[in-house]
Amino acid sequence: MEEQTAGDMSERIELSLPLPEAPAVLTDADGRIVGLTEQAAELFDQHASALVGRTFAELAVRQGPALSLRGPGAATVRYLSWPHEDDPTFRVTALIDVSGEVFSTSHPLPVELAGLARVEASSLQDVQRVARIGTWEWDPTTDLVTLSAVSHELLGVPAGRVLALEDYLEAVLPEDREVVRTSLAPLVEQHDPVPVEYQFRIVRLDGGLRTIAAQASARSRDQGVTVVGTIQDIGDPTVLRTRPGYDEVTGLPDEEAAVEVLGRLLSSPDHGRVAVLTCAPDQLERVDHSLGFRAGNELRATLARRLWEGMPEGCTVARGPNGMSFTVLCPDVAGVGGLEALTATVTGLLRTTTVVAGHLVHLSASTGIAQVQNGASSSEDLMRHAAVAVSEARRRGQGKVVLADRDLITEANEQLSMEEQLREGLRHDELVLHYQPIVTADGELRRAEALVRWQHPHLGLLGPGYFLPTARRAGMLPDLDRWVLRTAMREAARWPLLHGRALPVSINLAGLVPGDDSFVEVVEEAVAESGIEWDRVVLELVETDLVDLRPHHRAAMEVLVERGARFAIDDFGTGYSSLARLRDLPAQIIKLDRRFVSNIAVDAADCAVAQAVTTMAHAMGRACTAEGVETQEQLGVLDALGVDHHQGFLFSPAVPEPEFREVLAAEGGYRPVQA
Repeated sequence: MEEQTAGDMSERIELSLPLPEAPAVLTDADGRIVGLTEQAAELFDQHASALVGRTFAELAVRQGPALSLRGPGAATVRYLSWPHEDDPTFRVTALIDVSGEVFSTSHPLPVELAGLARVEASSLQDVQRVARIGTWEWDPTTDLVTLSAVSHELLGVPAGRVLALEDYLEAVLPEDREVVRTSLAPLVEQHDPVPVEYQFRIVRLDGGLRTIAAQASARSRDQGVTVVGTIQDIGDPTVLRTRPGYDEVTGLPDEEAAVEVLGRLLSSPDHGRVAVLTCAPDQLERVDHSLGFRAGNELRATLARRLWEGMPEGCTVARGPNGMSFTVLCPDVAGVGGLEALTATVTGLLRTTTVVAGHLVHLSASTGIAQVQNGASSSEDLMRHAAVAVSEARRRGQGKVVLADRDLITEANEQLSMEEQLREGLRHDELVLHYQPIVTADGELRRAEALVRWQHPHLGLLGPGYFLPTARRAGMLPDLDRWVLRTAMREAARWPLLHGRALPVSINLAGLVPGDDSFVEVVEEAVAESGIEWDRVVLELVETDLVDLRPHHRAAMEVLVERGARFAIDDFGTGYSSLARLRDLPAQIIKLDRRFVSNIAVDAADCAVAQAVTTMAHAMGRACTAEGVETQEQLGVLDALGVDHHQGFLFSPAVPEPEFREVLAAEGGYRPVQA
């Protein structure tokens, strides 16, 4: 009986409220279908009578901004919706079949045209024109590009013109043409099936400057490949987003605005359904460092658009802290299909391939999730819990997702307490330095390495393994390095002479590196303040800090070398430095990592690595120091290989500064400890 009533209603509505001659559906105020065209029924692959009275939620699955219609032969569609001009309580939804096209989640959500008095959409082409989406196809064999009528309009290319690829590129700004070529190249050369998204700017015949978002994918065929895709006009690139509360780069609400929105959500009766997702693109920092911040901002804008356009209705996307992440605020997890479905949507939007500054970049994101149920009572709590979760996700590896459960929050709270205590420790001089000797094979002192310890007021003396991870997470490593620099140089400047010569001191740097603008200035100030001679200063940098060293970073090192300081490459063999890079570094000492020393007496591979490092160091005019020397057998092998200096428990652990000074005053040495 209900089906008959719905059918009668459909017939009545279709007669009084006409639909365009295109795949179109008419829905009532409750979202139920009350009428549709034959073309629309064909897309559903069902009879029209079976669809009347049902909702899109029952008949389709959302895939970002598109709908995958249910049914064995049903289509995937994008859609455009607006109130019916004759009766605004009903809505017209036009469906665009994208089953035969490459679907991209970067296309917009349904365009609401409530403010439009009339939309002339008498055909599918008109629907595409309203959405400003065009399709295209390129045959690399013939080099011919076929554009839809809407694509001709978007690019300002006269209809009927036969185009080669270079003709197609005439409409593109010259500086953006290489972006298009680079994006299409892997599709043709490798038949890469992964859809590629990119953007370029065009100057239309009327002089207007527009930004075009494009996507492309390869279709294999017997003779080779055809490239197909879509283009969409996404606006005037000269318009800057300078509204208060919005980020200029992404156009998204900023962190402060996000906290305000979240506060309103948490004040609602359904606040228990609220969720916050913090998403950190895994490659963003690398793009900033490798391609520059302009390229990084281009990537931020692209990802922001993907998220904003692909989020379920009601969700808010904002810029995360420091511009290195995005925040998604969901007011009702159940209403978007559950937390798992929401997470899949967000991570899917950020898992893509795009062109940045002419380079093809494969993207993923680490995601942290926080909910009210897990102890958050305020906006700040929820945002902090999501930040904790995303930090843990990044620690586990690229593309990981972590939910902020009670255990993780408890651990984070303990870390926060430890951070506060460490800051207090720095302020109240609770840190101390111990010194480990670096010697020749017969125990003659060559220098000493300063190693930091924390004399905790309640926990006693703590080694660096206990508090350095906390300092790293809290961004305190630069402050810690400055303290160690000043203290080590001041203490070493007071050391007595050893056999008539002043002993050098080695200082590990973890947060203060040559890439910092203040690097040279901080070291110079520490030397001047202590009065130590420059040739007694050895700065140790881990190999991984030198992998992406830029020319101006190397220049900073060279400035200090000219003063008389030396650099040592710590943990050598564990990073990714090439021999060419190592040759160009102004470092005078290479330290063989302890993992190659521990089994050197019994492991041929470790012995071969040690031999290669030692030979290479000497060939380049550098000295070689072995770390972690603990047995006579290790010392014997290392000495036979030609290692210059040794450091480890076989000679001495790190000792407090007064004890080390006594050894110097007695002009003593460090003989190997007998087993």
